Amino acid sequence: MEAAEGEAEVRNLAEELDQERLGFSGNLEASGSYLLTREFLRGELGQEDNELGLLVQGDFLLDARLKKGFRAFLDLGLGTVVGQPTTLIGLKEVFIDFNFANAVYFRAGKQVLQWGRGLLWNPTDLINVQRKSFSDLEALREGVFGLRADVVFARAFHLYTFFDLNNVEDLSDIAMAARAEFLLGSVEFAFSGWAKPAEIPVFGFDLSAPLFWDLSFHGEGTLSWGFPVDKMDTLGGPVPIRDELVPRISVGLSRSFDAGDIQDRIVVNTEFYYNGLGYKENMFEVLIPDHLDTFLADYYNSGDYGTYYGALFVTINRLFKTNLTLNLSGLGNFSDLSFIAMADLAWVPVNNFTLSLTVSSFLGPDLREYTTLPRVSDTPPPVYSLSGSAFSVGLGARVAF
Repeated sequence: MEAAEGEAEVRNLAEELDQERLGFSGNLEASGSYLLTREFLRGELGQEDNELGLLVQGDFLLDARLKKGFRAFLDLGLGTVVGQPTTLIGLKEVFIDFNFANAVYFRAGKQVLQWGRGLLWNPTDLINVQRKSFSDLEALREGVFGLRADVVFARAFHLYTFFDLNNVEDLSDIAMAARAEFLLGSVEFAFSGWAKPAEIPVFGFDLSAPLFWDLSFHGEGTLSWGFPVDKMDTLGGPVPIRDELVPRISVGLSRSFDAGDIQDRIVVNTEFYYNGLGYKENMFEVLIPDHLDTFLADYYNSGDYGTYYGALFVTINRLFKTNLTLNLSGLGNFSDLSFIAMADLAWVPVNNFTLSLTVSSFLGPDLREYTTLPRVSDTPPPVYSLSGSAFSVGLGARVAF
C-alpha cells in the first residue's frame, strides 16, 4: 500500500536526517579598537595611557553526524593579539552524542550547556565556566568537561542531569546538577539543583511565558542557605557565605515590532538582575594593591559584583530598508551607578560577510565597575593597574562559512 503524501514526506525527511554526513563551518573575524581613558581626557596622562587593541580570532567547527542520532562535534578556537608573541589555540568544545533506544540521550566531553532562561544573566547556571558577554551575546563560549544525560518522558516533561568533571582529582570533586523541565500549554518552567560533596547545595527555578501585548516574559532564580563560593572582605581575606538566605534572581521582557511592512523589524529585550551576593563596599577603592590583585584574579566576575543590575537591547533590522542592522545596548550596575552605552552598526554587503562599527561610552563616577579598566601584567603572578574607561570605538570584519 502506498503511503499518504504527508506520511511519505515525513518518512523521506526522517531518512534524509538519518544519513551519515560530515559538516565543516565556522567564522573568522579581524577587529581593532581604540579606548580613551579618563586620565588622558583630563590631561593627567599622555596618549600612551590609551589602549589600542588589534585582534584576529575565529572558530572552526567540525560536526560528524552518524545514524541513530550518534554524533561527534569539535569547536577549535584560535586568537592572536597583535603585539603578543603567542597565538592562542584551544578546544572550546569537543564531545560525543549517543543514546540508548532513542530514550536516554548522552553527551560526553567538553560542552556548553543551555541552562536557564536569562538573556545575559543565568543565576541557575553554576556549571558553565564562561559567562555570556554583554558585547556579543551569541559568542561561542568555552565548555565544561562532563557527562550530560537527557530523558524525554513525554512532550511535557524533560529531565536533564549533568556530572561536572572539570578539575576532578577525586570522586569527592564531582559536582552534579539536575533540571526537570515542564510544558503547560504555552508556559515552560523548570526546577533545578546543584550539589557537590561538602558544599552548600543551590536550588533554582525558571519560567518563560507569553503575556499581553505580545510581550514575552522570562525569569529564573536560585535560593540557598549560604553559598558554595566565598567572597573577599575589605582586609583582603576570604569570607565564607554561611547561615544566611542567598537569593539571586533575573527577570526579563521581550517584544518585537513590525515596521514598514517588515516583520519583526524592531526587537526589544530588557533584563534585570538581583544578586544577593553583591558587594556593598566599593572594593576598587578600599583594597590595597596586593589585595586588589587577588580580588580581580580570584573573586571578581563582571556583572556579578554589585547587587542590582539592568540591561537593555534594541535591534533595528533593515535600517533604511538596506542591509544595515543597528544594535543599541545598555548595561548598568545600579548599586555603584556605573553604566555602559553601546551602539553597533553592522553592514552585510554579501551573504556571510559582515562589517561593523561599534561605539561605546562608559558612564559614572571614577573607580566603579564599568568605569574602571584593569590592566594586567604580562608575566605571572598577575599584577593589576587601574585606569578609567571613558570612550571606545571599534571596527570589525567577520566571515562566516
